[in-house]
Amino acid sequence: MKKILILVDSITIANAMQRFLTAAGYEVETQYESKTFFDGRATAFDPDLLILDINMPHFDGFNILEMATELKTCPNAKIVMCSTKIFEQDIKRADALGVENFLKKPFNAEKLLSKVADVIGTP
Repeated sequence: MKKILILVDSITIANAMQRFLTAAGYEVETQYESKTFFDGRATAFDPDLLILDINMPHFDGFNILEMATELKTCPNAKIVMCSTKIFEQDIKRADALGVENFLKKPFNAEKLLSKVADVIGTP
Protein backbone atom coordinates (compact mmCIF):
# COMPACT_ATOMS: atom_id res chain seq x y z
CA MET A 1 0.00 0.00 0.00
CA LYS A 2 1.33 3.43 -0.92
CA LYS A 3 1.79 5.84 1.97
CA ILE A 4 1.09 9.56 2.03
CA LEU A 5 2.02 12.07 4.71
CA ILE A 6 -0.01 15.28 4.72
CA LEU A 7 1.46 18.37 6.39
CA VAL A 8 -1.02 21.24 6.32
CA ASP A 9 -1.98 23.61 9.10
CA SER A 10 -5.72 23.36 8.49
CA ILE A 11 -7.29 20.42 10.30
CA THR A 12 -10.35 20.69 8.05
CA ILE A 13 -8.31 20.42 4.85
CA ALA A 14 -6.12 17.65 6.28
CA ASN A 15 -9.18 15.65 7.32
CA ALA A 16 -10.76 16.04 3.88
CA MET A 17 -7.54 14.95 2.17
CA GLN A 18 -7.18 11.99 4.51
CA ARG A 19 -10.80 10.93 3.96
CA PHE A 20 -10.48 11.08 0.14
CA LEU A 21 -7.10 9.33 0.03
CA THR A 22 -7.99 6.62 2.55
CA ALA A 23 -11.21 5.84 0.68
CA ALA A 24 -9.13 5.44 -2.48
CA GLY A 25 -6.88 2.89 -0.75
CA TYR A 26 -3.81 4.89 0.33
CA GLU A 27 -2.35 4.71 3.84
CA VAL A 28 -2.37 8.26 5.20
CA GLU A 29 -0.91 10.13 8.17
CA THR A 30 -1.43 13.79 8.90
CA GLN A 31 0.52 16.43 10.75
CA TYR A 32 -0.73 19.94 11.39
CA GLU A 33 2.31 21.78 12.74
CA SER A 34 5.43 22.40 10.72
CA LYS A 35 7.58 22.68 13.83
CA THR A 36 6.87 19.03 14.76
CA PHE A 37 7.63 17.59 11.32
CA PHE A 38 11.14 16.56 12.37
CA ASP A 39 10.14 14.75 15.58
CA GLY A 40 10.77 11.34 13.99
CA ARG A 41 7.21 10.36 13.04
CA ALA A 42 7.63 11.31 9.38
CA THR A 43 10.81 9.29 9.02
CA ALA A 44 9.28 6.30 10.82
CA PHE A 45 6.23 6.42 8.53
CA ASP A 46 8.51 6.53 5.44
CA PRO A 47 5.93 7.96 3.00
CA ASP A 48 5.93 7.59 -0.75
CA LEU A 49 4.45 11.08 -1.02
CA LEU A 50 4.52 14.26 1.06
CA ILE A 51 1.75 16.79 0.54
CA LEU A 52 3.09 20.07 1.93
CA ASP A 53 1.21 23.30 2.38
CA ILE A 54 3.24 26.27 1.18
CA ASN A 55 1.84 28.73 3.73
CA MET A 56 2.11 27.55 7.33
CA PRO A 57 3.13 29.18 10.59
CA HIS A 58 6.69 28.67 11.85
CA PHE A 59 8.12 26.99 8.73
CA ASP A 60 6.56 27.20 5.30
CA GLY A 61 6.50 24.24 2.93
CA PHE A 62 9.68 25.37 1.21
CA ASN A 63 11.55 25.62 4.52
CA ILE A 64 10.32 22.15 5.47
CA LEU A 65 11.46 20.74 2.13
CA GLU A 66 14.90 22.38 2.38
CA MET A 67 15.41 21.09 5.93
CA ALA A 68 14.08 17.63 5.04
CA THR A 69 16.58 17.41 2.19
CA GLU A 70 19.44 18.49 4.44
CA LEU A 71 18.43 16.14 7.27
CA LYS A 72 17.48 13.29 4.91
CA THR A 73 13.97 13.14 6.35
CA CYS A 74 11.75 11.06 4.04
CA PRO A 75 14.45 10.94 1.35
CA ASN A 76 12.45 8.73 -1.01
CA ALA A 77 9.20 10.68 -0.84
CA LYS A 78 7.93 12.59 -3.82
CA ILE A 79 6.46 16.03 -3.14
CA VAL A 80 3.20 17.76 -3.98
CA MET A 81 2.84 21.30 -2.65
CA CYS A 82 -0.54 22.89 -2.06
CA SER A 83 -1.71 26.45 -1.58
CA THR A 84 -4.58 28.79 -2.31
CA LYS A 85 -2.26 30.92 -4.43
CA ILE A 86 0.59 29.59 -6.51
CA PHE A 87 2.90 32.25 -7.89
CA GLU A 88 5.51 31.97 -10.63
CA GLN A 89 8.33 32.35 -8.08
CA ASP A 90 6.80 29.45 -6.10
CA ILE A 91 6.90 27.25 -9.18
CA LYS A 92 10.54 28.13 -9.87
CA ARG A 93 11.57 27.53 -6.27
CA ALA A 94 9.62 24.27 -6.18
CA ASP A 95 11.23 23.04 -9.41
CA ALA A 96 14.66 23.72 -7.93
CA LEU A 97 13.72 21.66 -4.87
CA GLY A 98 12.39 18.72 -6.87
CA VAL A 99 8.67 19.21 -6.28
CA GLU A 100 6.64 16.90 -8.52
CA ASN A 101 3.35 18.79 -8.70
CA PHE A 102 1.06 21.44 -7.20
CA LEU A 103 -2.45 21.20 -5.82
CA LYS A 104 -4.42 24.42 -5.72
CA LYS A 105 -6.92 24.86 -2.90
CA PRO A 106 -9.84 24.57 -2.88
CA PHE A 107 -9.82 21.14 -4.45
CA ASN A 108 -12.23 18.25 -4.79
CA ALA A 109 -11.62 14.52 -4.38
CA GLU A 110 -11.21 13.98 -8.11
CA LYS A 111 -8.52 16.66 -8.45
CA LEU A 112 -6.62 15.44 -5.38
CA LEU A 113 -6.70 11.80 -6.44
CA SER A 114 -5.64 12.71 -9.98
CA LYS A 115 -2.61 14.70 -8.76
CA VAL A 116 -1.58 11.92 -6.38
CA ALA A 117 -1.99 9.20 -9.02
CA ASP A 118 0.09 11.26 -11.47
CA VAL A 119 2.94 11.38 -8.96
CA ILE A 120 2.91 7.97 -7.23
CA GLY A 121 0.31 5.93 -9.06
CA THR A 122 -2.76 4.29 -7.65
CA PRO A 123 -2.72 2.29 -4.40
